[in-house]
Amino acid sequence: MPAQPVQKADRQGKDWYSVSVETLQSWGLLLLLLALAGLGVYVYRQLDRSSLRQEAEAMISQAEALRQRLSNEPRVATGFAAELADGAQSLKEAKARLEARDLGAARDRGRHSRDVLQSIVDALALRGGASQAQFVSLQGDVELRRGSGGDWEEARSRVQLQSGDTVRTAENGSAVVMFQDGTLYTVQPNTQLVVSPRSGGGGSGPEQSIEMQYGWVNLSTSQSTGSNVKTPGAVARVKESSEAYVAVDKGSSQGRFGAYRGGMELSSSGGMTRQVGALQQVVQTGDLLSEPKAMPGKPEPVEPVDDLLLDLDATKKLVLAWQPVSGAARYSLQVSRNHLFVDNVIDAGNRTKTRATLGLRGEGSFQWRVAAFGTDGLQGPWSEPRKFRVASAARGGGGEKQDAAPPELDLGDIKTYGSISMVNGRTEPGARVEVNGEQVALGADGSFTKAVQLSKEGWNIIEVRARNAWGNETVRRHRVFVESP
Repeated sequence: MPAQPVQKADRQGKDWYSVSVETLQSWGLLLLLLALAGLGVYVYRQLDRSSLRQEAEAMISQAEALRQRLSNEPRVATGFAAELADGAQSLKEAKARLEARDLGAARDRGRHSRDVLQSIVDALALRGGASQAQFVSLQGDVELRRGSGGDWEEARSRVQLQSGDTVRTAENGSAVVMFQDGTLYTVQPNTQLVVSPRSGGGGSGPEQSIEMQYGWVNLSTSQSTGSNVKTPGAVARVKESSEAYVAVDKGSSQGRFGAYRGGMELSSSGGMTRQVGALQQVVQTGDLLSEPKAMPGKPEPVEPVDDLLLDLDATKKLVLAWQPVSGAARYSLQVSRNHLFVDNVIDAGNRTKTRATLGLRGEGSFQWRVAAFGTDGLQGPWSEPRKFRVASAARGGGGEKQDAAPPELDLGDIKTYGSISMVNGRTEPGARVEVNGEQVALGADGSFTKAVQLSKEGWNIIEVRARNAWGNETVRRHRVFVESP
């Protein structure tokens, strides 16, 4: 039998190579893993986008219900016409952004509309009674004392305040208080103040007043009235449409008065007066008031985008960056699990760079903000908070039993005040909680509190839904009865 000729490579064609079966199997397995990974990322992003659409639609639906409720309210025209117009315009923009599939913008504009319209509803409810204010949001230890004496009691959301009531926050406490005229006070930690009777002012009617004994408050006035803040050494009248702060040292009674937007008129107990303009601060020492000094402007966040979702298994670091502020010597950066920025995860007050790299070590929802300090040490306004969420797409080493387990969800007693129901409970840290379709901020231990506005008379269903990073859900439903006003 003649020998077979050896096949030589065709110099004008392709060379021949031998490839083992094992190599082919390895390549096939690699391609399969890459395809599965790509599919997983695609599904993960689609689910997140679907969740974002649901949030946007829920915000728009809630805002629309509030707008319709206020459309037949005659008292709106006499004190909240500008706020109603703002809420209606934001709702219109939210619907347009949803139609254009800009889901993040639709959600944000819808939330702004909902918050503005809800503030009108709350203010009108206050005007209907003898109360002057109510707690809107609470974090940590906040106490209330009725009148000039009596025992301190735990403050609760939607509890109403009257003239003479005292509010006190602990080191880990903060509260947002809304007054009849629409003014919002954010009471910072280690602060004590007294709700005072309404007084005459430069606006369209009597203005809200408080007496600050010590601590720090930020306030935002309505478009129709200002607000008066009395301290041991001075009185400040914050003008309409202003954002400002007042701080009083507990030991020395020295005061600091600043305006981020708008302005205030300031007078000391000794008779000195000052006009404080936007981005200016005045220091009160005894009967003396300093000349107004300029504060740096508000930083503008650059990255990451708002409400970014991160996979903890794939991402271990996150860069936060912001635009430099003219004249800034340093920056203060805060990262927190709550919107009032109490018990912060990061509180760095001496950063010279305009970016910071975070190491991601756990799941949860976070917010971050930054403020600039001038060369003289004056701090400017905080940037608008941005959010990011960290979740694990797959838990390593936990086994299928852990991946399939739904999150625990324990609800406390749901208390109803008219059409407002207070929902509180606890779930596993890092889970996502929604009450009637609206996401709720979680504490570091998984606790949450949410005020729910129910517009339908009679029986209503409150649905609380907790979902962990693997998509497992626990749902609790509770019936509440809303009486007609």
